[in-house]
Amino acid sequence: MVALILSGKSEKIINIESTEIFDVNGKTHTNSLYLRNPGEPTMTGGSFLATSENAMQLYDPTLESSGLFNYLKLSLTGVSGTGITDYDTKIDANNFLVVLHNYSFKLNDGTTNVMLDYGDNGVNDNKQGSPDVVAFKSNGTWHIRARFTDSRIIAVTSANPSRTYNNFTVDLYLMAYKRLITKHNINDVNADLGGTDGSTQTINKPSGF
Repeated sequence: MVALILSGKSEKIINIESTEIFDVNGKTHTNSLYLRNPGEPTMTGGSFLATSENAMQLYDPTLESSGLFNYLKLSLTGVSGTGITDYDTKIDANNFLVVLHNYSFKLNDGTTNVMLDYGDNGVNDNKQGSPDVVAFKSNGTWHIRARFTDSRIIAVTSANPSRTYNNFTVDLYLMAYKRLITKHNINDVNADLGGTDGSTQTINKPSGF
């Protein structure tokens, strides 16, 4: 059952008890609309309602440790030329989804005079590795990897670049989404392509899609 509260010149509460889809055929003019199970929540003071699993829940920012959408800039200084292999953000992987949407590599003084030494051999062979900058889950928290495959980060100077330069800054721009806003916490999907290009492979559609 859901409660529909219509506010205008007068307030009217309509309780609808049905297992069918609720449709409005025509126009409605409302100040507030709340959908909830009977008696849950009991407050209707403009709080944000969000979906979690199969029930409606009230999100109260005064009681939560963080917001639904959290923008994070993570700056790591003193990074070596090999980059970052595994940095633990300590963000709970069960309650948050972390997306790494941008990054930059520069020197600690803020300049961007950096390049890659492919193979870490000190030779300009006109090659460079692919960026390996990702957020991944490990032991219940979100971790960060920020490096380049088969390459070492080096500083650009007028002479030959120093291959032992260990004073880089890596800026990482993250979004942490609270799990409360999703209807289902979908499990990780693993698929073995068996050496093919994947064009004939399919996976089961997650529930709710």
